[in-house]
Amino acid sequence: MSGAVLVGDQLILDEEYDDDYIPTELEVRDYAKEIGIDPDTEPELMWLAREGVIAPLPSGWKPCQDVTGDIYYFNFSTGQSSWEHPGDENYRNLVVQERERCKQAASSGGAGTKKEKKKKKEKVKEKKKKKEDSLGPGLRPITSPLGV
Repeated sequence: MSGAVLVGDQLILDEEYDDDYIPTELEVRDYAKEIGIDPDTEPELMWLAREGVIAPLPSGWKPCQDVTGDIYYFNFSTGQSSWEHPGDENYRNLVVQERERCKQAASSGGAGTKKEKKKKKEKVKEKKKKKEDSLGPGLRPITSPLGV
């Protein structure tokens, strides 16, 4: 607790942020549940939990400890306090947005993908035909029946 300051009966802590910290899988899963992700059925959203679990406090916020030892967060610019990490609500909103984006991509992506594949296949056929036409009738590739 380097740099902790006692104000009244509250301890103002310094955030110990480590850029190299890698959270455990359990920490990520627990945080995923906190922000509304089901780790078992929504693995495509787990990147948000990985990002959120290591997110630093927003500007102006400090972790504090009350007389019972519980940690809360206080914003010295606005006077707002919270028992929850101030970034959690932002990550909950991001989860909702990303979930919606994934749904839209899945609903339009399924049909769009087939159309794109069909177009690509047609382009390949066109290119092949153009190449054959440019070779002239006498220079076309020889096609033989299979097995000969």
